[in-house]
Amino acid sequence: MNGIPEKKNLYREGRYQKMVEASADSVDADHNWLITLSDLLSLLLVFFIIFFAMSRVPGKKKESPIAINSSSTLSAPVPNPQTKNPMKTIQKEMGATLMGLGLDDQVTIQAGEQELLIIIKENVTFHTGEAAILEGSQPILDTVAGIIKRYPSFQVEMDGHTDDLPINTAQYPSNWELSVARATSVLKYLISGHGLDPARFIITGNAEQRPLFPNMTPEQRAHNRRVEIRLRDHQAT
Repeated sequence: MNGIPEKKNLYREGRYQKMVEASADSVDADHNWLITLSDLLSLLLVFFIIFFAMSRVPGKKKESPIAINSSSTLSAPVPNPQTKNPMKTIQKEMGATLMGLGLDDQVTIQAGEQELLIIIKENVTFHTGEAAILEGSQPILDTVAGIIKRYPSFQVEMDGHTDDLPINTAQYPSNWELSVARATSVLKYLISGHGLDPARFIITGNAEQRPLFPNMTPEQRAHNRRVEIRLRDHQAT
């Protein structure tokens, strides 16, 4: 009878031993994923260290542009007056011409980005109430004709203006007819005297509708009686 309990004890001990070994194997299996994750984190750490080290390596510096001074053998291209905005240049040229003629106080030149406005007072071009061009205005008109020839892309607009004093003659029943006749006279001079293309011209008569100054004094009225020649560069638009 004593042998039976001993066998039971051995059986229990053997069974307990197997349970311990199985539990150990289960614990080892559960910890295998921790080992894999640790390896992955180690690899990522090494990768970031290498990436950071490579980013710190200085690369090639960009080559700075070579500055060419006036002593260089390479010269800058000469600008073409046909492609550059010529308005300021024309203004200076005409200003010098007017100074030579002593008419710089009778003719105004205004230069914009794409147009040049030439304002000629009445006493330079016409007698009061008439539209025949005076001989003294011809050098100015000849200069304008030369500019129009030099720049074939320019379109020319000519506007006649009067003051508010009414006119009523057989030839000019109102200031409208007079202003148109004066612009037409300038047009005819430029076309017949210099062979310019009539298709490049536009003429307008404004009478007293667009004054520069209020028609209050004789001096103001004298400023309002004028012919405007506007040169527009249509190639630049």
